[in-house]
Amino acid sequence: MYEQLFVNLTIITTCLFLYHQLFKKILYSYKHSLRAKITLGTLTGVLAILLMHFSIQINGETLIDLRHIPLMLATLFGGWVPTLITGIMIIIGRFFIGVNASAMANLIFIACLIPSFILIVKTINGLWKASITMMAVSVFFFSIIVYQLIGNAAFLNELVFIYLGFTFAAGIVSVYTNKYLRRTNQLMKEYERNAFQDPLTGLNNVRSFDQTFNRLATKAIQKKEMLSLTVIDIDYFKHINDTYGHPEGDEILKQVGKILLEKSRESDFVSRNGGEEFTVLMPKCSEEEAKKVSERIRKSIQQHSFDIHNGHTKINLTVSIGISTYPGTVGDTRDLYRKADQALYIAKNEGRNRVASA
Repeated sequence: MYEQLFVNLTIITTCLFLYHQLFKKILYSYKHSLRAKITLGTLTGVLAILLMHFSIQINGETLIDLRHIPLMLATLFGGWVPTLITGIMIIIGRFFIGVNASAMANLIFIACLIPSFILIVKTINGLWKASITMMAVSVFFFSIIVYQLIGNAAFLNELVFIYLGFTFAAGIVSVYTNKYLRRTNQLMKEYERNAFQDPLTGLNNVRSFDQTFNRLATKAIQKKEMLSLTVIDIDYFKHINDTYGHPEGDEILKQVGKILLEKSRESDFVSRNGGEEFTVLMPKCSEEEAKKVSERIRKSIQQHSFDIHNGHTKINLTVSIGISTYPGTVGDTRDLYRKADQALYIAKNEGRNRVASA
């Protein structure tokens, strides 16, 4: 009996691990979407059916299983949509095994658990409080339904006691495992995002810029496409930091990053390369088109009133922009950044707040 419990716990933890690895893009990228909820409900439904086929034998005639544990996980981590999907799959799966009194008892059991679990999640705060309440409710409904099927009171008491122990053992292991895997995957996703994303502005960082630059440069050479690069620098940013403080300087960087995203083309790749320097990679973009986009950016920043001190202070600033284009102003993609940087210094030396081309 205890060996079978171990097998069931192994099935649960193995399936949860596989689900979190194979379907993490759906489960985490679309956290609140209907697609994620349907996927979660389907996966927990499959797990429940699998557990029904590995029932735990109590004696020669009596079997119990842990089908209610996946239903509990669906409710705790997904809401009513995956709960309903899992419940329907459990009911249909049991009728496929056989249409009898036990299958009807399963239908009643699941029909009682679905609204109860949803109500518990809505009314009880805290994952573990809700989980333990769900386990207790499962044992309660199980006891009532089994009492109608089994007339032996002494055996019924023993069965309910065993079911209670198995439910709490499997429930605690399942909730902890799922919570741990979710947290691990979320942290990994956050680490991956931070590795290629500037944490202050949300733009791509210099590592992401380097990778994308190499990819687009190779593509431009192979397909004989144009590739433009702009290097953007905020004018007198050190003076802004010294006057208003670094926290307000950070707020300005965020607002500049937002303007760059809004005014660049949809296909452009916007990065913060460090400090007050930004870049925009423009695939399939001629020098003239790059000048138009850069002028649009420059004018938008010049005309924008930047809010600092929680909106109590507004300041204006300007940017200088350098452009280089392959093939055109440069004959080798490896010179794109160096030439754009040189053009940036030309713009600064000519008075700032302007666009210069290599």
